[in-house]
Amino acid sequence: MLLAIVAVAGAGCQSPVTTNELVMDDFAYRPTTINLPADTEGFELTLTNTGTVPHDFTVDGLPDDILVHLAVFEDASVPYRLPALPAGEYDVYCALEGHREAGMEARLRVR
Repeated sequence: MLLAIVAVAGAGCQSPVTTNELVMDDFAYRPTTINLPADTEGFELTLTNTGTVPHDFTVDGLPDDILVHLAVFEDASVPYRLPALPAGEYDVYCALEGHREAGMEARLRVR
């Protein structure tokens, strides 16, 4: 008889890996879950468009005094310094016509 025991130390206790780059393909973001530190003014997130059309990065659900919306042209990489974002989960999408409907959405987790 063979007995296998698998132990996972600290499961559920690990902090998610911080996202330093968001890649924009033709109608998809990679990764689809973006993890950023909360209340960190000037955190740099690189937005890279590898697609053949422009895309943008729009965050929905932030307080009214915080706006994150930036267009990135095709075949470009832009370092973007974010404002201090409050902890929470937010929808991210490309606001260009038809892009969100084509699946260009992600989830932003700020912790």
